[in-house]
Amino acid sequence: MDYPTVVMTSPLVSWDAIALRVDGARMNEIARQQVAGQLDDITLAFRNGNIRVTGRKKLGFVPISFSLDINEIRVSGKTVAVPVADISHIPTPLLNFLLPLIRGLIAARIPIDAVTIQPPLTFVIQLDGFLPPLIDVDIREIRIVDGGLAVVLGPGGYHLQ
Repeated sequence: MDYPTVVMTSPLVSWDAIALRVDGARMNEIARQQVAGQLDDITLAFRNGNIRVTGRKKLGFVPISFSLDINEIRVSGKTVAVPVADISHIPTPLLNFLLPLIRGLIAARIPIDAVTIQPPLTFVIQLDGFLPPLIDVDIREIRIVDGGLAVVLGPGGYHLQ
């Protein structure tokens, strides 16, 4: 995304902190839409301290099920790291298929370098790649809760050009 260059002055609107909830059911719908045609099924389930991702992909005539767990989301300023804690039922051939698929999905729908995959399997998200430069925001915390995510934003603001 190309945004105009902005010279930061004092913000028009500012905040000290904002607590947000992200709806897990809606995130599940978005994930299903994003992988349609690539995977046969995917489900995200949000429980306190855990996101369970399950899915299925047919390789030829053989359906292969997989699951993975995310137990934490780490934040530092405008960088969010999502390490995959456990991968189950994923044979090496499917994992070799899934990683390029994930990279392809990321590249097709997300600004270049906004999301990277670091070893062993951690998704690193740079928020600057998603936000227009008019918005100054700092994420303090993202917790996995029943039904979604609890997000706390630190001080920030909206700047006029």
